[in-house]
Amino acid sequence: MALLEGLAALAAKFAGAGTVAQVATGVGIATAGVTGAGAVGALPAPVQDAVASTVETVTPFDLPGSDDDLVEDTSSTEEPVETDDSGVDGVGDDDTTGDDGTADDSPEVESPESTDDEGADDDSADGPAAEHSRGEGTAAKAAREAEREAEKAARDAEKAAREATREAEKAARDAEKAARGAAEDAAEQAREQAEEAAESAREAAEEAAESAREAAEQAREDAERAAEKADDAG
Repeated sequence: MALLEGLAALAAKFAGAGTVAQVATGVGIATAGVTGAGAVGALPAPVQDAVASTVETVTPFDLPGSDDDLVEDTSSTEEPVETDDSGVDGVGDDDTTGDDGTADDSPEVESPESTDDEGADDDSADGPAAEHSRGEGTAAKAAREAEREAEKAARDAEKAAREATREAEKAARDAEKAARGAAEDAAEQAREQAEEAAESAREAAEEAAESAREAAEQAREDAERAAEKADDAG
């Protein structure tokens, strides 16, 4: 039963294993003594033929097919079972070791890991570049923002300067208007004062002339009265 299970496992291994694994398994079978006609009848005919064909292809040993005569081993029936058990164990050991007992480094097995490692290395190598690219994009965006802020500040400063200029011009116009108004007021006041002074002088002159006439009239009347008195006395 152990021989049947071992060879069935071997047949499954032959169906899916690579070339290196097939050679190692074939050597394990030869080492276990499963050669010649000793395994005839231990497996179903299709499995027996597949195992025999595979072993003959990848090893120098000859394993009989299902149409070969069954030859009984001269040893006891228990020995093949024990030998097959050791053969199965040997096959299990040979899966990880080669002919010289060293570890079997299969490229088919290591290749995916190597590919993953290379992919990880590529990712790690691309990481700084991607970070640098993102950093450049952030710096460019910050520069554009700073440029827009500077342009806005310049526009605001220009607008403030225009407003200040307009305010200064308006203040100058207001000051000029105020000065002109003050000058006009002063001139009007001076004219009024001059007119008042002239009117006062004219009135004073008229009063003086009237006083002089009155005085002359009084003097003439006095002189006439004095003359009349003199005539009366004479």
